[in-house]
Amino acid sequence: MKHFLLGLLGFVVVWIAGLAPQFLNYFHISWIIVFSLEGLISIVGYLLFVRLIERRHATELSRFRISLLPFGTIVGLIWFALLMLMLYAAGHYQIIGVGFPNRVLSAVIFALGTAIWEEVTFRGLLFRITEQTFGTWIGVLVSAVAFGAVHGLNPNASLAASIAIVLESGLLLAAAYFATRTLWLPIGLHFGWNFAEDFIFGVRVSGHAARPALVEGTLTGSPLWTGGDYGLESSIWAIGMAAIMSAILIVIAVQRRQIVRFMPSRMRV
Repeated sequence: MKHFLLGLLGFVVVWIAGLAPQFLNYFHISWIIVFSLEGLISIVGYLLFVRLIERRHATELSRFRISLLPFGTIVGLIWFALLMLMLYAAGHYQIIGVGFPNRVLSAVIFALGTAIWEEVTFRGLLFRITEQTFGTWIGVLVSAVAFGAVHGLNPNASLAASIAIVLESGLLLAAAYFATRTLWLPIGLHFGWNFAEDFIFGVRVSGHAARPALVEGTLTGSPLWTGGDYGLESSIWAIGMAAIMSAILIVIAVQRRQIVRFMPSRMRV
């Protein structure tokens, strides 16, 4: 239990440290610098926690498995493109035009910095530490609910949007971690999804306003299908696609015997 409480403290400290650079925006600091610092501070904070508190090497960030980062990125890009294709085929997405906005670097840094910050904290710390004490499924529940609650603070958020984040991203990204025991895959998935959402298709990212993108288009129809003002994360289509991918990863985890069962002996102080 002591290890669990230290892990919770580490999660809070690293999450706040990663968030801190965003306040530089009040001083009109470039977003490229802000999100670069967000990712850098988060990963350094995580490595320090693992080394100083857990006294081990961060094998979940091993350079020998970094190939899962580009793999996850490609899967995330394809996953989101398929979502947009289904919405287009169903008449919920209309393409207005195409272009090339001069913000590709900031889009990459935004998506990657956010992915690193959220994955090393929610999956690397909160999920992993909870799993070690209470087992995989309690770890998924705790980290997914916390992830949904934090995203409920975003613009245009609602209870329905937070629940969607829990069912979609919270479960999928945790499964990506415990199926592979590396943070590179969930970071890649998260990065690919956010980059496609923000720069390629220019739709709302977790409630934030859409920005100029490669493909200019509009979403129409019921918020059930489009996610409404919060964005596609709260779309039933996105939840369904995430459920399929989560199921695949869970099957892989079971086959690889990566599911941790709850054992009361772990709760001893």
